[in-house]
Amino acid sequence: MIVVDTNVMVYLLTGSGSWEKAAELLVQDPEWAAPPILLSEIRNVLVGLLRRGQMGKEDALDICSDTEAILGDRVVPVPAQSVVKAALEGGMSAYDAEFVVLARRLGTPLVTADQAILDGAPDVAVPLGGPS
Repeated sequence: MIVVDTNVMVYLLTGSGSWEKAAELLVQDPEWAAPPILLSEIRNVLVGLLRRGQMGKEDALDICSDTEAILGDRVVPVPAQSVVKAALEGGMSAYDAEFVVLARRLGTPLVTADQAILDGAPDVAVPLGGPS
């Protein structure tokens, strides 16, 4: 099992950015976990794509369903106190800290394309595609 951040999921399901690395990751370890905020962040990205005319509504809704299918029952809440502490200690946003806290609680790596997470949580964060 691994924790993935929003960027990794967006790459995989929209075919953008490092989508090939995200697809390889899913094959290598199909048990992805994430905090509930990932679902909201995915929806926010999709609304932006819809508003810019870069995606159709049906595709966006399919991506929402695909996200939920990939994560299954591995959407795990994290305690607010731990999130605030991790954000302050790691110099990252509370949004990013949610992923860090979950990875620490599960004792699993957090795969990310976000440099702030990589810098702020080197104990759990690993770059998408391996070491840079």
